Amino acid sequence: MEQVLIEIIAAAGSTLAFGIIFNLKGKKLVFASIGGALGWAIYIFFKYQNYSEPASFFCSAVGITIYSEIMARILKTPVTSTLIASLIPLVPGSGVYFTMSYFIENKSVEAAQRGIATLMITIAITLGIVMVSTFSQIYYKFRRYQTIKKKYKSRKKGLL
Repeated sequence: MEQVLIEIIAAAGSTLAFGIIFNLKGKKLVFASIGGALGWAIYIFFKYQNYSEPASFFCSAVGITIYSEIMARILKTPVTSTLIASLIPLVPGSGVYFTMSYFIENKSVEAAQRGIATLMITIAITLGIVMVSTFSQIYYKFRRYQTIKKKYKSRKKGLL
């Protein structure tokens, strides 16, 4: 349990550091750090529930994207400002590193295995982001359409 807490704090710290590089300030930086910690906590939760690694990353990406959509509305800022920084702990950098290392060492089988695993994680993260972002855009466009429709009907009644 103690190691899990350290990992979550490290995820928040790495997100904070990237947020500074990404030029986030004030509340945006704090909420991005919370998003990074939340994403890693979700990943660990699903990993310990015996989900596959790509499925755990998918669930984590969904959680971070939902969180970023909510924070974007609250902070009145683009979703990407929180989302990009919060995703940093999930980036499969070690997988890319070891894939290249195995290729250089002429270990083709290990390189292919590691590369496929890394690709699966990357696809899972991407699908999680795309699904939530698409749903969010559809939802808010539908809400906007309903508002415009109500205004149009009220004006039409006023003219008759």
